[in-house]
Amino acid sequence: MMKPSTPPPPSPEDEALIRDYLLHHIIQSALERDIRILKTLKLKTADLYILNLQLIKKGNSDHAWFIQQQMRKRGIRIHSQNRTAKEGLQVQYLCRGYEGSLLCEWHSLKEEIKDRLVSYLGTNLAAY
Repeated sequence: MMKPSTPPPPSPEDEALIRDYLLHHIIQSALERDIRILKTLKLKTADLYILNLQLIKKGNSDHAWFIQQQMRKRGIRIHSQNRTAKEGLQVQYLCRGYEGSLLCEWHSLKEEIKDRLVSYLGTNLAAY
């Protein structure tokens, strides 16, 4: 007689995928806000800055779509996100039937966001 198989519990790779998903949403929100602000400013080259941010936003959206596909394949769903001023971003998720929680601290999120934006720009900040 076969034992009923149970799905594996969430792995570190699953949590990394959730964190990646959250980073992309934070970056998307920041880019949308910056584009809105740039549209209100009277800069001579505002269109160039806006176009650059829109290209970054497109690349971010494409990667976010890939992450969502991976989450679907792994059976991961985010139930809720709570932002706190001090700790960071608290996420409740469901992964293959297991409930989980993940706390992403602000200081580490900010560093990762900066690194992602630098990579989207193709810039090396160490050179400056």
